Amino acid sequence: MTRKLSILALLLAFTSPMLAKTFYIAASGGSDSHPGTLSKPWATFNYALSVMIGGDTLIVGDGIYNQVILPKARNSGTAKAYTIIKAQNDGKVTVDGSKVSPVPNATLFMYDLRYIQVEGLRIAGNPSGPKGLSPIGVQGSDHIKLIRLAGYNAPCEGNANVFSIGPGSSYVLVEDSYAWGCARYKFEVYQSDHVILRRDVARHDYHDNTGWPERILGWGRQCGLFVNYDGTENIFQNDIAIDSGDDNNDTGILWGGFWSENNRYAKNDIEVEGSIFLNLHGLAAIQDAKEEGTHIFTNDAIWDSRGGFEYGYEAGSGLPPTMLADHLTIGNISGTAQDTSHVWGVGAENGSKFSDFKSQMVKNSVIQQAESFGVGDYVTSDYDVFYKNKANYGTTYYKGNVPVAGAHDRTVNPQLKYITRAEAGSPLIGTASDGGNIGATILYEIGESGTLWGDAGYDTVTSTSLWPFPNEAAIKTDMASYNGPGPAGARGFAAPGVGLYGGPITLTSYIWEYLGYPCPADVCVGTKPSSVTVSRSTASVATGHAQ
Repeated sequence: MTRKLSILALLLAFTSPMLAKTFYIAASGGSDSHPGTLSKPWATFNYALSVMIGGDTLIVGDGIYNQVILPKARNSGTAKAYTIIKAQNDGKVTVDGSKVSPVPNATLFMYDLRYIQVEGLRIAGNPSGPKGLSPIGVQGSDHIKLIRLAGYNAPCEGNANVFSIGPGSSYVLVEDSYAWGCARYKFEVYQSDHVILRRDVARHDYHDNTGWPERILGWGRQCGLFVNYDGTENIFQNDIAIDSGDDNNDTGILWGGFWSENNRYAKNDIEVEGSIFLNLHGLAAIQDAKEEGTHIFTNDAIWDSRGGFEYGYEAGSGLPPTMLADHLTIGNISGTAQDTSHVWGVGAENGSKFSDFKSQMVKNSVIQQAESFGVGDYVTSDYDVFYKNKANYGTTYYKGNVPVAGAHDRTVNPQLKYITRAEAGSPLIGTASDGGNIGATILYEIGESGTLWGDAGYDTVTSTSLWPFPNEAAIKTDMASYNGPGPAGARGFAAPGVGLYGGPITLTSYIWEYLGYPCPADVCVGTKPSSVTVSRSTASVATGHAQ
């Protein structure tokens, strides 16, 4: 009997993907009495998901769906046969849950599900009403892939997110997606692990911090674009936080383009690599607080922010963290105010009120035009290049150690033209501790598309150029159309006009031209640069040359 059952299990494992079916749904002309074919599609997600089983695919026709997507246990797929919900044409499908009653947890909400992939949809929440509706939520689920999604119309007050991963989720991928408009957090990973956010774009437009619970509970200044809250073993790859707006004249409301806090895990490991934090008018571009575990920030660019890289440790259940900030480009850190809770005007700062805090490393980085100073407090600096800072080394209200110059630190003009790479002839070329270039090199996609944590290639620098940035035309169009509270949507990279390179302003041209030089022809026009796939540990050597 046991042998017969084993053979049957093998047969089912190999044949179940072949049994998967493809169904269709249409915004108009569909009916749930139809068979769900291309010529006779269904009308509602609710009916489609009641028929579909694990491994099936639902193709969503163009149009607006005033519905919600709530998969059930029967819709969970397998490792060999994901259940797929995908737009027939990317960006042409809008699922808007604002008119659905009673109000669900999110327009797209997955709870206790496995092996589901959602592609190409625009997901709208509801910023008003008796209970705000977030666009996207994933709780208690694993092996979930959210690819090329747009999230918007989240609630403008309260503890609201656009993409909310957790609690209790693991092995989740959010790739080539974007979020804008209202919300406390745009992309949040909460009490979840082994999550990858890859090539996502976030812009902070507004959050109302005047009422309950923000002011009463002290949440008023705690907003973020990419957030790791009580999460561990999560990676943020090639993400872009850009052009934030101020709220209610409270310039400190945006705590970070990347914001991380840990109250849960003794071991809290994260990586932020190949990401860009540009024109952020909040507390700090990267705000990493109350952490334990290993935190790696590599090949990240921070430019035009009131605070640069702020790192802190508050005694908790674990040991003081190990932090490595390696190959960063930090510039124009314009804030000057220093109070008893936060620091502005510092390129990279590492503070603590506890004597057991150990010094952390900032190396192979460019830090220039910091209004207060380049590096501060419990920082060990080496192979760093400083330029036009008020001071290169200093201390904040923490009154920690004033860092001393590393043996290989230099004060020299880095001759930057772009925040994404060093140029031939620059003193940055080939002078890093690993033989590569000092500063960030952000030229190629990190992580093979579609890979989850642990899959082959999930954390390698690929041969695929990151530029032009994926889906940038749709991202600009959607963000420019924002007309809610806060600043107008058509600002920064989303503004109309012509770039220095001669073509229309795009996300790519805006980033590359931020320092006033035309976007290179191989980036904004013409062929893409070539490379080879390399591991993260050798990325700065293999891709860190001038093009």
